[in-house]
Amino acid sequence: PPNSPDFNPIEHIWDRFRKKLQYRRRGNNRITIVSKMREALWEASNCLTVEEINQEISRVLTIMQRCIAVNGKNNYHD
Repeated sequence: PPNSPDFNPIEHIWDRFRKKLQYRRRGNNRITIVSKMREALWEASNCLTVEEINQEISRVLTIMQRCIAVNGKNNYHD
């Protein structure tokens, strides 16, 4: 697909960020106070490493090559 989120590394980075944030609030520990939300967001962002970001950026070429190999269809995932 021409606008596939698979071709946009920020989508994968946001997914990693979301998982780190969810890990922070395991179980029923809902964050209901703004200051706690800021703290959780800050901690999650600090856990996201430059290496993880670079890894997602470098994956885009592989994803594009797989997509081209299957003539643009969306069955190029592992």
